[in-house]
Amino acid sequence: ANRPLFCPLTLAMKITFPQSILGLVLLNGSLYSSSSFEIPRARSATIRRLCSQTRATFLDTEIILFSDEDDLNGHTDQNSKSNTLPIHTQVIQKDTQEQDGQHDGQRQQQQQQQQQQQQQQPQKSPRNRASKRNRHQNPAMGDTKFLRKRTADLMRLASEDQHGGQVNGDHLKSKMKADRKTFNWLIDQWAFSGESDAVDKALALLRKMEELYQASQNTADNIRPDVRTYTKVINTISRSGRSDAGALADSILDQMETKYSSGKNDQAKPNTHTYTALVEAHANSGAPGAASRAEDICATMIQKWKDGDPDVKPTARSFNAAISAWAKSDLEGAARSAESILYQMNHVFETGNAEAKPNAYNYNSVINAWANSKHVGSAQRAEELLGRMEDLYIAGDPDIKPTTVTFNSVIDAWAKSGEEHAGIKAEEILRHMEELYHTGENVDAKPNARSFNSVINVWAKSSQEDAALKAEGVLDLMKRLYDEGNEDVQPDAHSFSTVINAWAKSKLPGKAQRALGLFREMKKSYLDGNESLRPNVVSYNAVMNACAFTSGDAFESNKAVEIAQAVLKDLQQSDFGSPDQVTYGTFLKVCGNQIPACDSRDKLVAVLFHKCMRDGQVSNLVLQQLKLVASEELYTLLIGRSPHEGTGMMDLPKEWCCNVVEGKWRRRKWRDK
Repeated sequence: ANRPLFCPLTLAMKITFPQSILGLVLLNGSLYSSSSFEIPRARSATIRRLCSQTRATFLDTEIILFSDEDDLNGHTDQNSKSNTLPIHTQVIQKDTQEQDGQHDGQRQQQQQQQQQQQQQQPQKSPRNRASKRNRHQNPAMGDTKFLRKRTADLMRLASEDQHGGQVNGDHLKSKMKADRKTFNWLIDQWAFSGESDAVDKALALLRKMEELYQASQNTADNIRPDVRTYTKVINTISRSGRSDAGALADSILDQMETKYSSGKNDQAKPNTHTYTALVEAHANSGAPGAASRAEDICATMIQKWKDGDPDVKPTARSFNAAISAWAKSDLEGAARSAESILYQMNHVFETGNAEAKPNAYNYNSVINAWANSKHVGSAQRAEELLGRMEDLYIAGDPDIKPTTVTFNSVIDAWAKSGEEHAGIKAEEILRHMEELYHTGENVDAKPNARSFNSVINVWAKSSQEDAALKAEGVLDLMKRLYDEGNEDVQPDAHSFSTVINAWAKSKLPGKAQRALGLFREMKKSYLDGNESLRPNVVSYNAVMNACAFTSGDAFESNKAVEIAQAVLKDLQQSDFGSPDQVTYGTFLKVCGNQIPACDSRDKLVAVLFHKCMRDGQVSNLVLQQLKLVASEELYTLLIGRSPHEGTGMMDLPKEWCCNVVEGKWRRRKWRDK
């Protein structure tokens, strides 16, 4: 008997038959298999080629046939010695082909791979896995023009149907359905589009749904916005990062609660996902009071859960959003507030909510909060939390296992602490990571390039007399490990530039020469083929900074000026970048610190400033250094104003400052002036 194989969305099947090809019959919108036709093996190559090039359309369904042994361009493997003829058949509904993309025909292989991955990764719900997979396969995720067109078409056609009285979700023109599924899908795509107007588009789609539902006298159930609709809109708001994201998300929640409590929409009741998206909206906004509001929402979720609300349960994700909000806050006590939420999580978990169990990600967020804190002892507290994670992991909790990311965060906390012994503590953590990895106690703690760079950064900020030597020692260790085959610790331009900066801050003699030597080593390695060591303007500026702060006798000063001039000339002639405002400002500092006041210095300063003007790099930094190094007469001649007038960038001609970058907003401001 014939067997129906068609499914409404997509069917991908692999059929293998010795000596023949199975006939495929489309009848009344369904695909049936039949053995009524048989094709000799001698004609198989021709049939495979024809199948791979054939697109036959029946009704509203498009059938694409191609051979497993052919590529999609129709080329046939003439050397195949297989006695079987594998044929792939994909049935793709026209209306969903543009929306959902093409599925891979080898579904069995995908399932095997997924099963292997599931043994190694934490389990996710099938719904979440499907949603993520569909987002990656949908053309709208990579083509905003397509997304805009589909949105505009739906809005226009929905309006036409609304005015024509057809608001029951039937097919619109171009065979698009004006139903909740279509609207929800488009809102979801806007959430992940990254477009600046994504929130406006999502809100417009939501308003259109509400208009259609009201126009139907509240009878068109398949167009009524439900909790998923509103949650997707809040998620779009959350991902936008707008400063008003929290307030806007709150208004959507109020709307949901009003509609549900009044009985106007019993499908608008907020759930766990709604509140989680709301917390993330506040956390991502960075607005004043966002962290407190995020924590209050978590408290609301806890209370609803305790009161027996079956749809609301605080989760590790919702708590982590609140923790992240405090980690971004510069308020006094922010880190302590973040840690207190971690304790709340543990209490909720111990009282019966398994979904609130703290994990390594939550601990990492609290550690980051301490790393960003200016509180005295913050780095020590971050390290204590790391120790607690290690104890819990050793005691048998695999969810609290510290990883390279955790250790790097603690090293970063020491770098930001400014404490005298920070470099020593950071190196101890690095050595501990190496020990854990090499002994097999924790292979996920393997140090990487960022680990080493963070330790170098700690030494670069240290005030210890031998800090530059310590930083260069860590760089030497990176180079040795990389030469021995550890590709995870390959030094990059950032590694070298940070060590050069360490030398710039050092009080040891000959630091300009040491900085230049490191720079030349980096440049040579790049020219020899090491792409990760490509010099950039930051590298050049670091060498020049070492020249600016060189101390010693006249020989040291003259050598520093000579190196600075050579570095500036090399940058101007290279393909590695162009001098920026920091370059010019630092060179002026070299002149002020290393050359006594004289006519020669004034001439050099005048030449340099005219180059800076020509490049459009006259910034407040440049003006500040010019005021320090130039005579009052020279300053007035160059700027056209007295140094006592407090001249700033806004007082200068536009072309002098047009290329200054002091944050993205500054670049836009001066370009648009």
